Amino acid sequence: MKVLLDTTYYLPLISVNIDGIPDDLLKRLLQDKKYQLYYCEITLFELAAKGTKLSLSNNSLTIHDIIRGLDSIRWDKRLINLSWCSHPLIMELAIEIRKFHSDFIDCLILATAVCYTDIIALFDKRLFEVVSKNRSIIEKIREINEKFCFWFTDLSADPIQINIL
Repeated sequence: MKVLLDTTYYLPLISVNIDGIPDDLLKRLLQDKKYQLYYCEITLFELAAKGTKLSLSNNSLTIHDIIRGLDSIRWDKRLINLSWCSHPLIMELAIEIRKFHSDFIDCLILATAVCYTDIIALFDKRLFEVVSKNRSIIEKIREINEKFCFWFTDLSADPIQINIL
């Protein structure tokens, strides 16, 4: 199963703990042979931006933590990098989602997942709620990847597909 992990799941790699996600979740996913794990290259930018913002307000997070975390993603052969600009439908879908969701990075990550993977793992359900309320987005996702699913928070529940209302 091809799973694209949203940026939140990589925050522990830059020494940022997230309530609701077990510290060893990424490690367990990497060890489970039924998953191929992906990240969108823009996730590296988002991690650097979030890490820098946090480091300016929190002396315990350092630039070395951020660099170490970014490198651990980039050099781990079990994590597959996907370019957000390598598939012609990514930008088209991201722009459609952006009409309803204000965070364009989220839109790009979701569109990349739809074009290349089976599942996107999200910590924040707001993006899913936006998508599930918009028939045009659901139809576009289904057109690109009919069986695409969303997986949430600690990933303990089964992934779910969106349905046309």
